[in-house]
Amino acid sequence: SQQTGSTAGFGGGPAPGGGMRYEFRGDPNEMFAQFFNMGNRRQRSAGEGGLGGGLEDLFGGGMGGMRQEGRPLQRPAVTVALGCTLEDLYRGCTKKLKITRKSRTLQRSAEKVLEVPIRAGFKAGTKLTYTGEGDEVSPGVSQDVIIVVREKPHERFTREGADLHLSHKIALADAICGLPHLDVRTLDAAARVLRVNFKGVAITPTTSKVVPGEGMPSKTGKGDLVITFDVVFPTAPVTDSGKQAQVRAGLA
Repeated sequence: SQQTGSTAGFGGGPAPGGGMRYEFRGDPNEMFAQFFNMGNRRQRSAGEGGLGGGLEDLFGGGMGGMRQEGRPLQRPAVTVALGCTLEDLYRGCTKKLKITRKSRTLQRSAEKVLEVPIRAGFKAGTKLTYTGEGDEVSPGVSQDVIIVVREKPHERFTREGADLHLSHKIALADAICGLPHLDVRTLDAAARVLRVNFKGVAITPTTSKVVPGEGMPSKTGKGDLVITFDVVFPTAPVTDSGKQAQVRAGLA
């Protein structure tokens, strides 16, 4: 007669040829988990790391984890800085950049002029990618050219986000006597002068005035123009007693 095994173990019985026949009816994952957990406990008690998990961990996620093919090939890239004036970034323009590149198998010219559209409001650090326009690094595979916008220093304005900052140098005497207005030449392509009223305003090194909507273009409109003053103080004191008296009387 044949002996029937339980669902959690082995069943035994006579096999052809006089031996024993074994039939497994359990869960192979559970059996392996029990086996490796016992091994883990024995190894950790001896200060060693154990094998984790069951069949899936042992064979790399059911054998599927062993394959590394099929990942998208990452194309190499080269970065090129493109200097732009504040006027370029304020108005928008198209700049041309001449590049030279090497080719192995590709039939193309060694030189190319890239047309780079600079949109009004672009910030320093903006990147534009030209796919496959660089050196051919392996047969049929060329570098991407990544153009990074760099902002050139401006003689009058500095930029903070969408705001333009203007620091106007003024003599101490003019600051004391007052400034009726300040004419600011804007960055527009067509000549435009913005007259900012300062009548009755005490000019000090901490004086500032915000002119809304006269900054850099942005997705939500335009930023602001922020005007501050750099008051130029005398490099030497007034030593003439008569002039001292006049100055003191004027400031009293």
